[in-house]
Amino acid sequence: MKKSVILSLAALAIGTGAWAQSIANPADNALLEGGFVRIGEFQSISRNNVGAASFLFPSGDKLVTGLHSSISNDEFLGGLEAVNSLYNQIDYNLVSYGWKGSSRGFHTIEVGVRANYGLSVPKEIFQILKTGTARSPYDLSSLRAFGNAYGEIAYGYSLPIGDKFSIGGRVKLLVGLNSVDLTARQFALTTTEEQYKLDLDADMDITNRSKKIGVDDAGYLDYTSFSGKGKLGAPTGGGLAMDLGLVWRPFDGFSLSASVLDLGGILWYYGNAGTSSGSYTFEGLKDLTTEALEQDKIMGKIKTVGEDVLAVVRPKAVDGRLKFKAIPLNANMKASYAMPFWKNLSIDASGLYTGYSFCAPYWEARGGVSLDFPGVAHLGLNAGSGACGFVYGVCGSVDLLSFRLYANFGNGTGGVIPYEGIPLKANNKTLLIGLVYLLK
Repeated sequence: MKKSVILSLAALAIGTGAWAQSIANPADNALLEGGFVRIGEFQSISRNNVGAASFLFPSGDKLVTGLHSSISNDEFLGGLEAVNSLYNQIDYNLVSYGWKGSSRGFHTIEVGVRANYGLSVPKEIFQILKTGTARSPYDLSSLRAFGNAYGEIAYGYSLPIGDKFSIGGRVKLLVGLNSVDLTARQFALTTTEEQYKLDLDADMDITNRSKKIGVDDAGYLDYTSFSGKGKLGAPTGGGLAMDLGLVWRPFDGFSLSASVLDLGGILWYYGNAGTSSGSYTFEGLKDLTTEALEQDKIMGKIKTVGEDVLAVVRPKAVDGRLKFKAIPLNANMKASYAMPFWKNLSIDASGLYTGYSFCAPYWEARGGVSLDFPGVAHLGLNAGSGACGFVYGVCGSVDLLSFRLYANFGNGTGGVIPYEGIPLKANNKTLLIGLVYLLK
């Protein structure tokens, strides 16, 4: 009986640990006496501090953008953040296998793929489009777009230390598949009545080796000229990462766990690379006022401005270059206490911090309750606060024979644009689903 309870609880931690904000604390495996095969796990994370409602407004019997003259400056700009960001992450664990070694330790092997992409737009850009360029200078250096895809091959080991502690770790080989990064170290716009001055120091990096961007006679990247077949091609980067975890059980019914996950990064080779650096001047925005932004004029004006800007910020082609990029780092802590009057009921508290090399960090703190019936089912509810505001979640699992199906859903309710699924408000949705086969 004791063996089945420990196996059930530990395998549950594999599936729903840390409320599915990443693969669980590796130390959770230390008490497993059997083994497991994880037959696929999918996780999707979306963290956006703005939604469609920040840009679309009712006006009479129709919707208009915040740039429309019927929408006041305060109404539109007041609903935006200093940096408006969209971030999405997809993780897919292809297969994991865990087994008890000949000694006290527990071993795991995992294979998976991950992708993340996002966009950050400073509020100043929308301020220019809405009110014109009366205020100067503008700092646009937080403008950024990025995307990364890479594979993971991991080996983990965990073991108990006495009756109260468990430790664990994983070493991960990271295989870079593709990366795109558009970033500015300096992006300042200064306006006068005659012209605009742009001080720029920015890089454009694309890894795809099988499709090369052309270069014109002046040495600038030519986006109308490509060579190659455009397939994914060979790996374009490599790196290492590690997970470290600890579980402490000071007395019966109480556990405290902490972990640091994905400590490391990838050395990418960017075969398509360019740099824009220097001071540039151009015209085109000086008469951009609220009155000029009528519906029949805005698109033509934006197109003209865009052509002027692109003409002066074209990246100068450079030789392929190597750049190290850290992958998202997760730090988790969780405390759980089983009620002495009913061990199936637990109260939980957790904290999460995620650090990114390409956007602002994310954090949250939650409290919750969970019901666990070993070998049958598990249900957990939680709520709290985080960097994007109120957070909540529900996680659960169902056992059938030696299989366990588990899922986690959080922060995802709220209106969306019909047929498009685009959230109307800032959102922080997480979804995880997976299947584990328990080896007795």
